[in-house]
Amino acid sequence: MRIRPESLGFTILLGALTALPPLSIDMGLPAFPTISASLGASPGAVGLTLSLFMVGFAIAQLAFGPLSDRYGRKPILLIGCGIFALAGAACATTPSIGTLIAWRLVQGAGAGAGMVMTLAIVRDLFEGAAARAQLSYVMLLNRAKTE
Repeated sequence: MRIRPESLGFTILLGALTALPPLSIDMGLPAFPTISASLGASPGAVGLTLSLFMVGFAIAQLAFGPLSDRYGRKPILLIGCGIFALAGAACATTPSIGTLIAWRLVQGAGAGAGMVMTLAIVRDLFEGAAARAQLSYVMLLNRAKTE
């Protein structure tokens, strides 16, 4: 099945990809006290899960962009989403704060794929005013999901 780039479904898909990082952060913040209590970790150690998520997110964009230029958008996007999902499941079942911190770094890297791929896909498929409109729709959806 192929989604047409001009369709609402395509815009929603791109919006969902860009919403991965903010949703991952916003859903985790309220759980910090619970994480601290259940894993017996200090608040600083739990806060490190957020910091390293952002590090993974930032660094992964530097890798996923050139890889997608070389191997194509779809395979790299699927790999990034797979990494994100695997790391999310591992975070949910981790027995220690050290392991959680490591998996949050990996999860941030997976989330980085969605952000960089969205921009690359829009650049590939749209030009000029159409590209600006598509990006504004994607960001509008992103804003609506995270608020």
